[in-house]
Amino acid sequence: MVAHPDELAELDLYEVWASVKSLNEVLDPFDFTHRMAAYRRMIDATNQDGRFGADNRRNPLWGLMFQHQWQHRTGRLGGAGVRIDPDSPWGYGNYALCVIPWLGATAAGTVPGLVVAEPPGPSRFDYGRAEFGPAVADWRAYFELVAGDADEESARFALWKAHKTSLDVVARRIARIDPAPFGAAELEFLRGWCRMVDYLWAAAWRTDFDFMTEHGLDVLPERLLGTAGDPMPVKVRRNVRNVVALARMPDWRHRFNLRLWRRVMRTRAARDEVLVMLDAVFNPNAGNTAARRRMLGYLLRI
Repeated sequence: MVAHPDELAELDLYEVWASVKSLNEVLDPFDFTHRMAAYRRMIDATNQDGRFGADNRRNPLWGLMFQHQWQHRTGRLGGAGVRIDPDSPWGYGNYALCVIPWLGATAAGTVPGLVVAEPPGPSRFDYGRAEFGPAVADWRAYFELVAGDADEESARFALWKAHKTSLDVVARRIARIDPAPFGAAELEFLRGWCRMVDYLWAAAWRTDFDFMTEHGLDVLPERLLGTAGDPMPVKVRRNVRNVVALARMPDWRHRFNLRLWRRVMRTRAARDEVLVMLDAVFNPNAGNTAARRRMLGYLLRI
């Protein structure tokens, strides 16, 4: 196996990373440990030549594994123990970002082909893979790209393109479903999260180990929305508010705002300060006036 960052041992992800077993003939998408084993295999397999560093810390697939750990830890996958409820909206969303990438990696020759198990019973979601055909193709393109000598930002753009194609299927499926067994607020958050992907793609948002551990592990709610529990930290509460606002935004307004954002993100200089730019977009205040002026300059630059 390829080395991992030493800091991983200090995180809750390490226990599952260290304990997951190699997948043999079957990938069971409704077993949390199988999905995590698939992530580990893909992370390892894409760094055989050390292109993402000797300890693989620059691999952009870390973000997917951290996200799935958060979903499991916070009860968003339903089921009991390591089982994933086929009717869980978050579980279905992650299927699109685990099994579908695996199929793309298989098509690219990055990982072996496995039998993908069917749901254990009837489900409100369609786990047939015909609708994910374009997403599998985009993931294949990503894995073929990183097998070559593409630069890391190009790899991130390709990853986010595949990520977006995958979640577009999910967004259509969850548009009008009954939120049960979760509350309406939780499903609304997931819908907004699907829209946030558009912003992250345009910015070639980093999802490597260092960026995730510095900026991506303390911004998501540790309990299901609409349930009782400890108050959310200010940073988390603000992020939830912004994501929910995206979910509630009319389609035309989302498309218009996104068009402006993509124009801002055309230049490397703007992408290099994406954290500041996102704050200027979603949390305008007196403290980020200068950033909003710079953002206007990026927008108007010819």
